[in-house]
Amino acid sequence: MKEKKQISIDTFNNFNTVNEINTEKFYNFLPTQNLNSSLGVAVAKFPKSYEDLTEQELAISDLDINAVCGVTYFKMYFPTSQNTQHRLLVYGDDNKVYINQLFSESPSLLWLFNLQFNSPPVSLSYKTDDTDSIILTSSDKMIVWHTNYSPYEIENVPIITSMCMNDEVLFCTIKDPAFKIWYATNLDAENVGQVTPESGYISLEDDLGYSRKILTFNEDIYVFRDYGISKINYIKNDITVSQVYLSNTKIYTDTVSVCGNVIMFMTKDGIYSFNGVRVTKTEVDITNLLPDTNDFTAASSLGQNYYLALRLNFNDDKSILCETGNYVNNALVVIDITDFSYQIIRGIDVKSLLPVKTEVFEKMLVTFNSLNNDKLGQIVDDSASFGTSLPKYWQSSELSNTFNTKLFTKLSIDASENVTFNLIYDDKNISFSTYKDGVNEFCFKILCKQIKLEISSNETQASVNKVVLDYYEY
Repeated sequence: MKEKKQISIDTFNNFNTVNEINTEKFYNFLPTQNLNSSLGVAVAKFPKSYEDLTEQELAISDLDINAVCGVTYFKMYFPTSQNTQHRLLVYGDDNKVYINQLFSESPSLLWLFNLQFNSPPVSLSYKTDDTDSIILTSSDKMIVWHTNYSPYEIENVPIITSMCMNDEVLFCTIKDPAFKIWYATNLDAENVGQVTPESGYISLEDDLGYSRKILTFNEDIYVFRDYGISKINYIKNDITVSQVYLSNTKIYTDTVSVCGNVIMFMTKDGIYSFNGVRVTKTEVDITNLLPDTNDFTAASSLGQNYYLALRLNFNDDKSILCETGNYVNNALVVIDITDFSYQIIRGIDVKSLLPVKTEVFEKMLVTFNSLNNDKLGQIVDDSASFGTSLPKYWQSSELSNTFNTKLFTKLSIDASENVTFNLIYDDKNISFSTYKDGVNEFCFKILCKQIKLEISSNETQASVNKVVLDYYEY
């Protein structure tokens, strides 16, 4: 028998190159230097006023709806009073659009000008003639609201899938034919779908596929296609188009979002960033969890964080929260683009995400496909879903890089109470649970060549600081 050795795990992310101990799978833990509790979701709440930061939830339960299907945020500035009002538009399964003014004593939602849409509207906020305006367009109609007047409807407009503006020119991708990009000068939405001296279309028929999403980034216009990215140069009706990226796999265009100084997006084989020149695959390693299709993904960004709702195959026999019923998505991946560390929140079926930034607060709002779809939620730092603790899990790869026979004798753990540690070896396992906060020690005898470690907890706030495994190698 040789001298005693130790395997020490004092960092729990995938960037641990010193000890060569990698994370094989994790969820509802934030794996950084330590294992800490992940983010969670709760009912969205908003301050009563700029002075009174007591938060209250919107009175969605007072509406005659069974599900919140969409939400939009925009600001209205009033030059006379030099006052800015923050507004939320909520779209319910009754097809009605409701409005609420944030920083208001009243949490009620009012039906906005009797507006109804057949599906959640795509929106674009902009300013024209010193007036804040918003376009709402869906499968059945387009509504333009210059907020100093009543909204009005524009007829005979193509079904718009995304919009952006650049230098007072409105650009739109449309559902059919999806290879056309419509534009209208002076932000004149009435001309979308018509060829006039002030409007027209760009036809993108090449090997990049259909045009799905258009956006401005660093004052340039980019179109995300099924299999690539195109750049549009527009100068006074002089239009040129160039291909900047060709993808080998399909781009999920609902995942495209500007985050800090890059555009983030996901394809069938991973998560990528685009800086306007080069596309780079990130080190966010979820490829082995991705199913063949992920057609109901959604993403948005707040600050330096990219939030991606999707469906993942965790390849186990567990059913966590939303997974106990019918669900569309079951996970939310949150990526910090400063270092591409990330966390996976499992068990929530997110439909859409909406960032809200005011002078007083910023938060990410969420709607849901299945469980809790009658609520408007927000991302919170409590590792729970509407008060229910999110079960936490972390699994290592093989802890040893040799196949010599070893005798494992002791497990030392610096962790919070009620965290379970499971050692897996030779189709067997042995488990220990911490009985106090701080250092816990467990002695045993396991003779094997390879061993893995699982860490789990049902506690809302659970943490692990360090794990040390003693062994002798023959």
